[in-house]
Amino acid sequence: MQNFKKIAAILLMTAAILSLTIITASANGAPTYGVVTASALNIRAAATTDSQIIGQIPNGGYVKVNWVEPGWLNITYNGWQTGYVCSDYVAVYYDEMPSRGEASSKGQAVVELAKRYLGTPYVYGGSSPSGFDCSGFTSYIYAQMGVKINRVAADQMTNGVWVDKSQLQPGDIVGFYNGSGTYVGHVGIYVGNGMMIHSPHTGAVVRYETIATGTYANRYAAGRRIF
Repeated sequence: MQNFKKIAAILLMTAAILSLTIITASANGAPTYGVVTASALNIRAAATTDSQIIGQIPNGGYVKVNWVEPGWLNITYNGWQTGYVCSDYVAVYYDEMPSRGEASSKGQAVVELAKRYLGTPYVYGGSSPSGFDCSGFTSYIYAQMGVKINRVAADQMTNGVWVDKSQLQPGDIVGFYNGSGTYVGHVGIYVGNGMMIHSPHTGAVVRYETIATGTYANRYAAGRRIF
């Protein structure tokens, strides 16, 4: 009987510690977010390495942290998938909007993810690794980062905030007018040094292209910063 009381007391103390840990994670009242630092991070059904793998998040993936447990985070990824990930592989911050440095880091994560799809064929209406059109590519990349943006190129120019061309940073979406200059008909992901990665047109593949000179310099419309 005495041993049972000791075990019960230990269990109660453990539960109290876990409760305090969870409360601490949300103590400032702001949503907690994180960025995956591993090359790929498994989402598990429970906070143990023996539990079922129910998903995977790529490097740079953007997650909402629901609560913290010792060694684990309960997260929501891509707006719908909830589970547990090892906290060792997620950089966590406690404000809804990251600082400029964090935004820059997240923008670079967008670029690194976009690079994985270099060589993917252009497919009109495509929005998957089997084939992308321009806005299908940008919306897919941001979806992998846990952020939903508009599907159509012109509509993506309403996402995030406007950025002057001279202030572009890696990960920003860059938009270009159509041939008649009446609306934004093409988008890409800025990678720095006057270059973007984009899915240009039928017969082409996802590739690097300059926006500093030539056609895309002449058709440049705007930059939008999502992070």
